Amino acid sequence: MDIFVGNLSFQTTEQELENEFKAFGEVSSVKIITDHETSKSRGFAFVKMAVQEQANAAVTGLNGKEMNGFILKVNEAKPRGSGSGQTQRGASDYPASPRREPNSWSGNRSGSPRLNEKSNDTDIYDTKGNQNHGGRGRKSRRGHNDVGGRKDGARWH
Repeated sequence: MDIFVGNLSFQTTEQELENEFKAFGEVSSVKIITDHETSKSRGFAFVKMAVQEQANAAVTGLNGKEMNGFILKVNEAKPRGSGSGQTQRGASDYPASPRREPNSWSGNRSGSPRLNEKSNDTDIYDTKGNQNHGGRGRKSRRGHNDVGGRKDGARWH
């Protein structure tokens, strides 16, 4: 059985960890996970024990035990990706994006596609579905009091 050991002190060695688990039975292997770049401990390890009953006894006996100033978290190791934390996802783990035929859809600014057989490249829809035929809306004319001008009526220079 594979056992996950978390919350290890960075100074804990594989030999110290093996000695803790040997009290419960035969230990097949101990592997403290290290950082690839610095070769320092990442604070967790995996222990393999051959006999299931001994492994279960080690999990219950060592979970919550203090070792080198840290409280150990010991439980059965789960396959990668089935834990409750974040997982690494490959491209096949994401749902496929829907495929659309070219020139058969025109989008509006809300992001939902709208089927419109009469549309052309200059048709643009606002968020309420109103068509404005490619224009960018009303242009502001500087110097006019009604749209974007100065309050004193003077022109922008």
